[in-house]
Amino acid sequence: MDFLKALAHDHPRTLATILFLVSAALILVLGVQGIEHANPNNFRDQAVQIPVIESYADASLFPGDFMLEVRASYVTLFYPALGIMSRVVSLEPLMLALYVLASAATLAGVYALTVAIFHEPLAGMVAALLWMAYWPNPGGDFIHSPFVTHTTFAAALQVWALVLFFRRRPLLAAVVLGVAANINAMTSFFVAVMWGMALLVDPQRSFKQIVRIYALLLVFALPVLLWRMTLPFTEASLDEFVDIVRLRLWYAVFPFSFSLLLWAGFGAMLVLWRVSWRFGRPAQHRQILAMAGGIALLCAIGIVFAEIIPVEFIIELQLVRSTWLINLLILVYVARMIAHLLDSTGAWRRSIALALVMAFVLPRLAIEFFPPDQPTPYPLMIDLDTPWIDAHGALVALILAAALVVLLWAVYVLRRGTLAGSRLAWTLGWFATSLVGLALPAFIPAALPVAQQRATGDWRAALVWIEANTAPDAYFLTPPQYDGFRMVARRGYVGDWKDGTVGIFHNGWAIEWYERMLDLGFDPDAFAFASMTQAHLCDAATRYGVSHVVTLREWDIRGETAYENGTFVVIPVEGLACG
Repeated sequence: MDFLKALAHDHPRTLATILFLVSAALILVLGVQGIEHANPNNFRDQAVQIPVIESYADASLFPGDFMLEVRASYVTLFYPALGIMSRVVSLEPLMLALYVLASAATLAGVYALTVAIFHEPLAGMVAALLWMAYWPNPGGDFIHSPFVTHTTFAAALQVWALVLFFRRRPLLAAVVLGVAANINAMTSFFVAVMWGMALLVDPQRSFKQIVRIYALLLVFALPVLLWRMTLPFTEASLDEFVDIVRLRLWYAVFPFSFSLLLWAGFGAMLVLWRVSWRFGRPAQHRQILAMAGGIALLCAIGIVFAEIIPVEFIIELQLVRSTWLINLLILVYVARMIAHLLDSTGAWRRSIALALVMAFVLPRLAIEFFPPDQPTPYPLMIDLDTPWIDAHGALVALILAAALVVLLWAVYVLRRGTLAGSRLAWTLGWFATSLVGLALPAFIPAALPVAQQRATGDWRAALVWIEANTAPDAYFLTPPQYDGFRMVARRGYVGDWKDGTVGIFHNGWAIEWYERMLDLGFDPDAFAFASMTQAHLCDAATRYGVSHVVTLREWDIRGETAYENGTFVVIPVEGLACG
């Protein structure tokens, strides 16, 4: 407390900046993204990641599950480290703490990056707010998440590596990026390419200096590179692998299949970026253009060697997902433009600043009323809300209101010396309106189909029963349309549609996974799962040596039921009527 008093007295602007970032992080975590842990049937990556972490913590879990064989291809030190740490600290609070840390660090990094480029604190504050919005990324938005992933944790380090780069601390930046590569090598590679292009157009950098920077980067990235190079190579048909990935991950790997709406949104961002140049260009503008050119080159390579001349290694790199880094650069310029508009004397210019941020706020709000379908061969609509807010709505609203007050006070302290009267009032109003708009969707129940909500509740209830009433070595066959079995039931099973996301890193597993989906009723021509018949289910149960099956009631499977609810039935194999 004495430290804060001294800081407030001697460095009030520093304290205000810290409070701004802390309150912004609270709004991001509690309101904009929310908090989630182990929620099934929502197609999120925790369905794969939590079981991987738990298997590193306890090697006896999931016996017979093929996912354990694939785990080594999930090349990141993040999940093994979490597994070891979860032996000491429970996994849920551990992941929550890392989630808050990563979100706050990324937000602070975006602020610091903007200030490093434009030297304007107001632009940095605007950028921190804009980061909360879901920017149109052709490869899908995979850097915003209601829980920590290896990608979101690495993104925090990567943003700070860029901050150090623009502060002309390239060697330290190389160390940070090398560490980040051990967490997510793919996205760190994107940043490394950006750097290379920027260094090439920097007349102050010699070839020897560039070599030194990349040598240091490689040294710190060596653990994950050695892991990747020592993986056994699985001989598999390239054509078959490409066909499976195109079927399962078209929305992240094959640019010709990406949503036209995302491409149009990304194009609009590029146009907005060009407009923002009228409001000033930083001294590093040429380097930033070179960085964007590096990402454009990656995208061109990704298009050619995924769509035209398929190359497995290029497909695995998912190069078009690097467009999030161009969005980050655009965000910095747009933040500076909005700060300039807010700092102007014309009310119409300030109105443009509000209209710009609303263009990012309103699409997220629209998803609550018109939730889009997930890219699955069965009905599943996306739900960006998190149950944590539903369970603690009043508390979350109270914390968010307090955080908003603190944030506005911080903006007032930081801007009262440079803005006065209506300009200061407009700035405070802009932040208040924008943050309320960004957090509001969390409190609006998504318009999900009643049948989906009921099935999700029944699925969780069935998994909770299985975890409490079956042996740890039980092995299951389940409807492949429902994910999250391992992370709630904590048992091994044949697999589901979500498991296919790991196939991008392992061609042998991609083919194995696809064969399992065919055995579980997948029809590639109809892009749908057929209902399992008694004979089909018995054949699959025998083929995979399961001890239990979970069936849908609508399948009308005969057997001695161990558990049932409105949607699902659990039957031990010995009680299954298989003739």
